[in-house]
Amino acid sequence: MTIARPASLHLSSRARHLRLFAHARRILLSILPLGAAVGLAMSLVVLALDAAVAHLVLRYGHNPLRLILPFSALVLCTLWLTWTRIGEVSLFEDLDLAKHSPFEAFPFWKSLGKVVGCGLTIGLGGSTGLEGPAKWLGAALGVQFHRGLRALSRRVRLLRRLKGQPLPTVTAGAAAAVAVVFRAPLSGALFAAEHDGDLRSDELFPAVVAAAAGYAVFVALAGSRPLLPLEGPYVLNVRELLTAIPLGLACGLGAGLFLTVRDGLRSLLAPLPLWGRGIAGGLGLALLATPGHVLFHDLAITQRGGLDLVVSLLRAPTAPGEAILFLVLKLLATALTLAAGGVGGMWLCTVAMGAALGSALGFWLLPAYPGLMTMLGAVAFAGASHRTLLVPVVFLAETTGQAGLVVPGILACAFAVLVVRVHLPPPPPRRSH
Repeated sequence: MTIARPASLHLSSRARHLRLFAHARRILLSILPLGAAVGLAMSLVVLALDAAVAHLVLRYGHNPLRLILPFSALVLCTLWLTWTRIGEVSLFEDLDLAKHSPFEAFPFWKSLGKVVGCGLTIGLGGSTGLEGPAKWLGAALGVQFHRGLRALSRRVRLLRRLKGQPLPTVTAGAAAAVAVVFRAPLSGALFAAEHDGDLRSDELFPAVVAAAAGYAVFVALAGSRPLLPLEGPYVLNVRELLTAIPLGLACGLGAGLFLTVRDGLRSLLAPLPLWGRGIAGGLGLALLATPGHVLFHDLAITQRGGLDLVVSLLRAPTAPGEAILFLVLKLLATALTLAAGGVGGMWLCTVAMGAALGSALGFWLLPAYPGLMTMLGAVAFAGASHRTLLVPVVFLAETTGQAGLVVPGILACAFAVLVVRVHLPPPPPRRSH
């Protein structure tokens, strides 16, 4: 990962002070309000989605009809995208286009249609995470904010001083939204600002400010509990460092398998129309959700991002065979959801896959520290799947509240990312716009 810095500025002292004042004014009067507004919107989305899921679980509980929900998630999503003529949605391509042409990437009404598709996929039980749509939605709101500010500046002279380039505003909106989903402002900022392994300081600074504002709004509404609480303090020692190496290698192999299966299913389903892919994928999701309903007391193994699965693995010891079964089910469900036209992110899903793999290996390698290998596996698997090292390590420290996990986390993530980079071809270049 490289961090690009703007060219050195050889300016007079007065010019530097004026430039600093202009940046501070834009941060205080533009980026902070944007971060707070996006944080409020995303907080309401998260709380509403949690309430809706709780209602569905309470209403259908042990009812076998609950298995229809994952099927309907993909069917309704693909039918909606077909009927509205939006077509197949790629959040990654939208965000990539936003780097070059933000206004083209997020037309207002089409963006709202994609939000509905996200809600149908995730709310009804498709195996995708909320962080992808959050990053996309935050970026879309950032574009609309910049568009509105530009329109108002034509009428209100004072607002002209707040105008800037659209890209930092887009990144700031994305960071505020992801910070709410992760319950972690720095992780949200890095996740939003990183682009193909690069971090630009002119984008990272507003992203950090907006993420802090968005997270502060969420804390005011819902409290500050960590996303993945890990019981007991962790003390760094040599044994955990050594076990992080084989764990990282295993997570790298698992992440490579997941990416291969996802791409293979995409190729297999590509000849079908979008709605046909939704039906085929929905049937597969219903089948994959059955073991959780029948064998594990309605544990949400394949549904949504998988946070319930991770919390379950952290709270109680899990037999290695069960943990491997969880890994296989989540891997297949996520790959199928993405290949069949579902809309969502895969970061939290890969966190759940890695947690299952780490739990299985921890049973043999490190039984004295339950939960430790689970979390190290979670971030190593996610980092390898996304080919990134910095974001998962920061995510580990923030979401668990355990700074001591950073060192073994770095080792596990480094070996996992190395395996993927060596054994898998680099991702194809993104479409130029």
